Amino acid sequence: MNERELNTLIEEFSPNRMDELLTLIERYSPGHREEVAGWTSLFIDDLEEAFGRPLPSFYREFAGAMGKKGGRLLSDVKNYNTYSDVREYYAPPYNGESLPPRRFLYILGDTTEPDPVNYYLDLEAPSEDGDAQVVRIPYGKDAWKTVSGASFISFREMLYLWAMDKFLLSTFPHQANYSQDRSAPLLTPDAFAQTLEKLGFSRLPYPQHSMLFERADAALELYRPPDGQILFTLRVGFRSLKGLKQLQSIIEDNTSMERFTWPGQKREE
Repeated sequence: MNERELNTLIEEFSPNRMDELLTLIERYSPGHREEVAGWTSLFIDDLEEAFGRPLPSFYREFAGAMGKKGGRLLSDVKNYNTYSDVREYYAPPYNGESLPPRRFLYILGDTTEPDPVNYYLDLEAPSEDGDAQVVRIPYGKDAWKTVSGASFISFREMLYLWAMDKFLLSTFPHQANYSQDRSAPLLTPDAFAQTLEKLGFSRLPYPQHSMLFERADAALELYRPPDGQILFTLRVGFRSLKGLKQLQSIIEDNTSMERFTWPGQKREE
């Protein structure tokens, strides 16, 4: 048995982390599994051969679960199809002069025009088991050299945060965002998590770097960038304005966090 055959056997009998994510999404959005489709190991092996180095195990799981069709979870990105997009990206004639080196594995295409900033795994920055940090790289020769830091600690964590945004937080009519004031004493994520648990929020088992919380009437996303330049930001959503204002009072009376709004987002007063 060669190494590829062994890896294929391990994949078939190992717990699938993408299945855990799809189970979570299905809880928020029943029927989502019918929207996604993946490739078999044979097609994923073809990509690995074209890429020229082993693919991270979590990327292989992603490709096998939704590398063909990502449903609503991936509706805001493009050109992520493992075989028709990613493999073709690396298949001859590979234009090495204008593409990032094989340190970076292209995973998703940005839809921003005219200057898209695509998603890559930095294989020299492994994070969790069989995963790597996600970086954004624009088109252009040597553009990868301008990347200042990773956007997510791992591909898996990024997908979980996107799932919370798209399938749960977006359903709440009352929302707010907070970030740390770097000039003031900083509250640690673990200390804030303890406060949330006292308020009846339950923390999801994954992710571990960033954090996700649920309550019957609310949800909260605590995002921590890999580089640690900003300790964390919050996105909160509530069914009722009263519930949101109660949490806002706790945050604003007991922490140095400041509210902010994304472009186009309505601010709750």
